[in-house]
Amino acid sequence: MANILELLSSPGLDAVRPLVGPLDAGEVTGVRLEPRPDRLAAIPAGTVAVLLAPVPGHLLDVAVRDAAAAGAAALVLTGVTEAPHGLPAEVTATARALAERGRVAVLYADGDLAALVVAVERAVAGSAADALARVAAAAREVTAVAGDPDRVAAAAGRALGVPVELRAAGPGEEGATAAGPDGEIRLAAPARPGHAGAAVRSVLALAALAAAGGGHGDVPVRSRGRLLAELLVAPQDQAARLAARGRALALPVDGWHIALRVEAGGLDASNRPKALDAVMSQALTLLRTWDGAAALPGTAAAPSAPAPQAADTVQWNAALVDDALVLLSTWPADPGSDGRRATLARARRVVDRLAGLRPEAGLRCGVGSPHRGPLGIRTSAREARAAVPRGAGPVVAAHDAVGLDRMLLEWYASDTAREAVSELLAPVLALGPERAEPLLRTLQGYLDHNNSPARAADALHLHRNAVGARIRKIVQLTGADLNEPDVRLALQLACRAGLSAPPNEPGPPRTPPAPAHRT
Repeated sequence: MANILELLSSPGLDAVRPLVGPLDAGEVTGVRLEPRPDRLAAIPAGTVAVLLAPVPGHLLDVAVRDAAAAGAAALVLTGVTEAPHGLPAEVTATARALAERGRVAVLYADGDLAALVVAVERAVAGSAADALARVAAAAREVTAVAGDPDRVAAAAGRALGVPVELRAAGPGEEGATAAGPDGEIRLAAPARPGHAGAAVRSVLALAALAAAGGGHGDVPVRSRGRLLAELLVAPQDQAARLAARGRALALPVDGWHIALRVEAGGLDASNRPKALDAVMSQALTLLRTWDGAAALPGTAAAPSAPAPQAADTVQWNAALVDDALVLLSTWPADPGSDGRRATLARARRVVDRLAGLRPEAGLRCGVGSPHRGPLGIRTSAREARAAVPRGAGPVVAAHDAVGLDRMLLEWYASDTAREAVSELLAPVLALGPERAEPLLRTLQGYLDHNNSPARAADALHLHRNAVGARIRKIVQLTGADLNEPDVRLALQLACRAGLSAPPNEPGPPRTPPAPAHRT
């Protein structure tokens, strides 16, 4: 054991808290229970001296000075009163200065002092007992965060007292590898001699398996997630085959489904998948718990949503599709209006919680309607996509109750409708998706607000001049007369249907056709 900093990572020393003084000043050689602070000057160098009784402030100054003069590694205080500033009241400014100058750490511990001494002796000796204690601690910690490689590596590092990193091992390092559902997991840590080295090797092997395999059925959950993503984007004629695979993986494809679609509009396209992947497990944890107060650390409790059915009758799965996170709730029977309201309420709480953790992501969420069976998954997901708010106002919205968006999606599902939309918007689509989509969204906002540039600018968070410039560009490209009611209606339908189209279906703005020649 090299120093106090490494000592404090040892199992059984969780209750020891550093107060003042350096933690890496010298080597720890042993531990000693000391009932009399006036005998500290005689302790061996490198000793961790544990005082059995509280020491008043004026005597603590002397104790720290004597411990430093003897070359002690640390002085452990017990039974002291904590002051408002966070340090025990007995730790004076003089004691702090003496600890820094004398290179001795001052610590605080409560609880079983005999167990504390045993833990220090075990850690200092680097015995087989210490190695076994570290492996046992790692087994508890890494399994609690299984399936999250970053947190598993951190937990393994805490148990071992050395850094554990997600990478291949280099020269002079120990390593472990395990095959997971998303690829191979590699962990590396510094090599240690003797029993400590055995602990490093054992913990790395355990941690690699935990990181790759996941906990609480995480492997099948991830497999179901990938299948759900495939089901959402595959051609409709493949739905039956994918549904059979889903049943084999316990994906409840035959139930009633309500889809949530979460988009990160505040991030550029290159950063969205990583950000959404990072929040996916947090979202699932919250959604799978009716009262998600304790699901995310550092967040306040939220009131429970109305629950028309018991929580364990509703299953949640997730997939990353088209730079968005799709969260799918599945019910054993038609959830009806109560289930839809409960799902919407839960979506609002979850997005609000996640937005607090990732404010830069600009999270927005659309909620679909209940639909049954494998094709119902796709339908509800399409509705959720159409419901994602695009302008000012709430960041969570449900598919319209009157069915306008559903009618548009059903209309747009026909080849005739898609061809009409593509022909009408062809000059804009020919600009490519990155340039076409802002124009189409501006046109939709402009038409939705009765050709008012000011109201469209407010809804789209644009300057009025920017709206006017985009509309002039569209008129120039299409030759459309926006004063004609029939033209306005056709363009409005085309924009709404095209921007709400599923990503795998042809049509604007994701698969622009060749430019059409207009006469």
